[in-house]
Amino acid sequence: MESGGRREPAVRILIVASEAPPIVSGISRCVDRLTVGLRARGHHVDVISSVQIPRMSLGEWRISSLLVHLPRIARRLDRYDVVNLHGPAPTMSDVALALLALVPRRRRPPIVYTHHSALQIRGIERLCAVYDRLHRRIGLHAALTIATSRPYQDLLHTRRGPAVRLAPWGVDLRAHPLRPDRHPEPLRVLFVGQMRSYKGVDCLLKALVGQPGVDLTLIGSGPRLADYERLARRLGGGNVRFLGHVPDEVLHHAYDGSDVIVLPSVTAAEAFGLVVLEGMSAGCVPVVTDLPGVQDVVLDSGIVVPPHDVEALRQAVRSLADDRTTLAVLGIRARRRAELFSWEACVAEYEKAFVDVLTTARDRPSRLGSTGSARRRTGGGVGTIPRACTTAPPVRYHRPDPVVPAPRTGSDRHHSAQPVEP
Repeated sequence: MESGGRREPAVRILIVASEAPPIVSGISRCVDRLTVGLRARGHHVDVISSVQIPRMSLGEWRISSLLVHLPRIARRLDRYDVVNLHGPAPTMSDVALALLALVPRRRRPPIVYTHHSALQIRGIERLCAVYDRLHRRIGLHAALTIATSRPYQDLLHTRRGPAVRLAPWGVDLRAHPLRPDRHPEPLRVLFVGQMRSYKGVDCLLKALVGQPGVDLTLIGSGPRLADYERLARRLGGGNVRFLGHVPDEVLHHAYDGSDVIVLPSVTAAEAFGLVVLEGMSAGCVPVVTDLPGVQDVVLDSGIVVPPHDVEALRQAVRSLADDRTTLAVLGIRARRRAELFSWEACVAEYEKAFVDVLTTARDRPSRLGSTGSARRRTGGGVGTIPRACTTAPPVRYHRPDPVVPAPRTGSDRHHSAQPVEP
């Protein structure tokens, strides 16, 4: 690893996350990209996830057995220079943060905590809010926190806590997406994601099933898939296709053949939207809900609607079906916007974060994560979420005014992250 013109020693990194390959999810994809990218830069990376540590799934609840395995993991911590913990993941990231803080400092490598999203489960929002506050408190044990978007960076920054660094996720850009010739109709709308309640698929189906001139394709599996298929049939879904889990080639073809990538998530558990970025890289226009990290990615390259607002979602898609000029303009903006995000920049920011934390630990071991410059929000450089392309805010739909002004003109499945047995 080169830094400042001199060769830095390889860093020994332990990544602890709820999901990693071969599990298919956004978290898994991010862990894989970090692992592969850091190894390519000469670092040693091991991964512990629910692949090695069994968990029990009860609907939206996922209960990890990390507590049982943590003493054995703690005994091996001296093999690593830094621990990169991903969360929040109830019974996993919280347990790890709390118990690792009990390990003597001389045997405990610095913890770099990656915050993915807030915890929000429909029906128990107040309990989730309490959990988020408690998780942020135990997160003070980390030497550094990494956020994926500026709104979350602002949210996580506290005067007493560690520095919060910005490192947006990336996208695998294909030089020339193979987009077929367009026909006036129908408008091809694509959803990619897990079939879980917070994804808002029920709102999407209610908005678009039966809409003339609109075809909807849904890719992904999950606990609510059968429920959503039944809902589509009940609504008369002749314009809806469920493809389930698909291989890379099919997913890329779906992106290339679609006009719109839609993410109708209804809670802040959706904090970035990797699939939106993937669709944008293929020239799809993003239509997303107004959630902090997601709209920060889209900016004015798409349309933002309120969560749960079926009519606003329908009108947003209809506006694109009825105005192909705006569709084309936004498609160009979306591709240009996506080009500003890369996995290379993301990995470089993580590498810099690990080296900076180790340098701080070496120079000021008694003050790590407690005083001085470690309290500041940090950003800039490769860690700054790109604002270029245009500076206008995203187009938004809010009822009762469904008319939106035209904007101004102007899944990978790389399962290569190798785990380590706990």
